[in-house]
Amino acid sequence: MEHRTSGIHGMTVLDFEIELVPDVWIDGTAAMTDPDYAYITLTDVTAGEAAVFARWLRDSFAPAPDLVRFASSLAMAKGEQDPWPLPVEGREEEIATELRRHLDSVE
Repeated sequence: MEHRTSGIHGMTVLDFEIELVPDVWIDGTAAMTDPDYAYITLTDVTAGEAAVFARWLRDSFAPAPDLVRFASSLAMAKGEQDPWPLPVEGREEEIATELRRHLDSVE
């Protein structure tokens, strides 16, 4: 892990790489814009991989309803400003289904 200044937002970000499951690694960037809010961007992941990470984040660090929200780069490129709430319950399969539904809505 290492931190740097984002060329886009001018804020300090942390680049990371984590192993989701044996031999499946994902890259990402995290930034805390204030003490109660953070952005986490995953790079080049499938909906299934993102769902594993999102479930871990929701169940381990932000278990209250509506604390974890998501947006895709596709939605943001099309002008979507509001992130979607992550399902407050469910396993990776349900989360991946919601992520795919989100992508389908902006295609």
